Amino acid sequence: MKKIFLISALILPLIPAPAAAQELVPYASGGKWGYAAPGGKLEIPARYDYAEPFSEGLALVRSGAQYGFIDKNGKKVIPFKYQSAGSFSEGCAPVKARGLWGCVDRSEKTAVPFEYEELLPFREGAAPAKKGGRWGLLLKDAREFRGGIYEEIYPPSEGLARVKLNGKYGYIELSGKEALPPVYAEAFPFSGGFATAKLVDKYGFISRQTLIFKERPYVSIGPYSEGLAHAQHLQAEGRCGYIDQEGNELIPAGFAMCASFDGGLAPVLKDFKGGWGYIDKTGKVAIDFNYSQAAGFRGGLAKVTRGGRSFYIDAKGFEYRKQEAEPKRKSPH
Repeated sequence: MKKIFLISALILPLIPAPAAAQELVPYASGGKWGYAAPGGKLEIPARYDYAEPFSEGLALVRSGAQYGFIDKNGKKVIPFKYQSAGSFSEGCAPVKARGLWGCVDRSEKTAVPFEYEELLPFREGAAPAKKGGRWGLLLKDAREFRGGIYEEIYPPSEGLARVKLNGKYGYIELSGKEALPPVYAEAFPFSGGFATAKLVDKYGFISRQTLIFKERPYVSIGPYSEGLAHAQHLQAEGRCGYIDQEGNELIPAGFAMCASFDGGLAPVLKDFKGGWGYIDKTGKVAIDFNYSQAAGFRGGLAKVTRGGRSFYIDAKGFEYRKQEAEPKRKSPH
């Protein structure tokens, strides 16, 4: 049986923080980035080499090889001097300088010392961090690094962080205490009280309340989000649809590839000859299949690619980019 890999979103170098609906939107023009108001009016000229949505009033941008932060007026708030960075979250932005990561506040005061090999944005008061070649959780209030024994660790969700040890996945509490041992072949974040996991060769859901795994009769199940998870069953080889935590199929398996719901929309690939589009929770097409790549919505925005160029769209499908001629595809003959 041919097994299809179901993606949850495009893999990006950094995890962007959600953008508020009233914030300016990254706007693509001629290989550069600026910011436009909702609806498309350009407010900050397209002069940056990289731009993320605003988070907590500031936007992460890159000029040349260096990262910094600007406000909604385009004023530089934190200088372009960092090797890499993540968006503000819980009053702090992870930044990299001289090969190590730390965290700075809006005044660029060091909130977390520059002593980590990797550092992700804070969520629920904790941030995944890597030190001495191993991952653990950095607690924001206590400024304490805990559980630094893992191969991988992911941002907390509903009080638990997913971890990887010896090739298997489990979950830890924010204190670093093990909540579920690393015995799962696959595991995803908790959402709405449930998480998808694979135990040996069986997929199912873990209840946040009981921490009990219950098998469901599917050959593949993706992350659970907004009450649905994309899934593939034996009778729909090579096609995916959406189920609830009980295994009930709510959106039929009619897609080549599926990703998770966010903001009521999910990216789907209708077939391998076409492009990506978005459906709503009834399975109705909300944004047509126009894109070669499509990430999930975060804060009302999704990053998509068409013709080799990336830009953002809103939930109505409005494209935040200059309407330029797209590169023509070369004929295979």
